[in-house]
Amino acid sequence: MEDRVIHPSVKAVYAGYLLAIVIAGAAMWAIHQYATEPPAWLYAVPLVVLSGPIKAHIQKMTVTLKFHDDHLTMETGLFSRTRRTVDTAKIQDVTVRQSFGQRLVGVGDLVLEDAGETGGMQMPGIDRPRQIADEIIASSKRVRS
Repeated sequence: MEDRVIHPSVKAVYAGYLLAIVIAGAAMWAIHQYATEPPAWLYAVPLVVLSGPIKAHIQKMTVTLKFHDDHLTMETGLFSRTRRTVDTAKIQDVTVRQSFGQRLVGVGDLVLEDAGETGGMQMPGIDRPRQIADEIIASSKRVRS
């Protein structure tokens, strides 16, 4: 398996940005339309509305799953990082969980169970989860033989 890096999907984040921009635009229009002298703090509305999608975007981009040298490495965190590496030969179970909404947009959660005592790894909300699960299973079978 070639080196590959997977991040969680940002489709929901983009939808959040769009919704935040619509809400901020409507709020700014209402302020200018109905307020004769709006207080200055009302102009912070777009920043407050956009803070949620920005936070979600940063959280999504600080989680990575890397395939390299017959290993899977999951790294999480922005300032303090957690890194967990699993040999693909030790992977016992690969589960793809998709809600109805996730199936509609082509994302899902990937759960990997290994032979170690620490349990499995979960990669939430990734694009094409079935394809990635199939690649992990194929790599695990190849390494075992």
